[in-house]
Amino acid sequence: TMEWHKVADKIKEGERIHTELEGRHISVICSRGKLFCIDSLCFHGGGPLSVGNIEDIDGKPCLVCPWHQYKVTLESGEKLYESTTFDPVSRKLSPAGWKSIGQRQRVHLVEKRADGIYVQLDHSEKPDLKDCDRYACGPSSFSLLSPDSIRSGPPAPHHPSAPGAKAPAHPA
Repeated sequence: TMEWHKVADKIKEGERIHTELEGRHISVICSRGKLFCIDSLCFHGGGPLSVGNIEDIDGKPCLVCPWHQYKVTLESGEKLYESTTFDPVSRKLSPAGWKSIGQRQRVHLVEKRADGIYVQLDHSEKPDLKDCDRYACGPSSFSLLSPDSIRSGPPAPHHPSAPGAKAPAHPA
């Protein structure tokens, strides 16, 4: 059986809990009365995905990575993109709605119990999540993602080109 880990005593609407379980950086997010647990670092470039703004896209709450604006659903970890179609008459691209490339960010089970908030890590083999796994299990240079930090709301956007910023270590 998979093990459940207590990550906090409680969590309020809008709060985020960033911690490390079994060497993996994860975040528990309370949004719209629901709990979500997702790997903290973005699959695309290791950016601080879990501190990004939450936007509603086609009725789905999505984290927006502060580095490259990737949109990832909180519920399933799918990467969404705005598709386009080419109009041969006007020779312009037109919006054609939101689409998914599929799950790229690992999500985990989370539940509220009488004595706290518990997470069960998803250890299943999923080839499409190899980049996510590499960042989530590597070293993090983000103080916002330090173990057991609890915070409310997103911080100001952060990018590695900002003065004094350090990019995450990229494993070889």
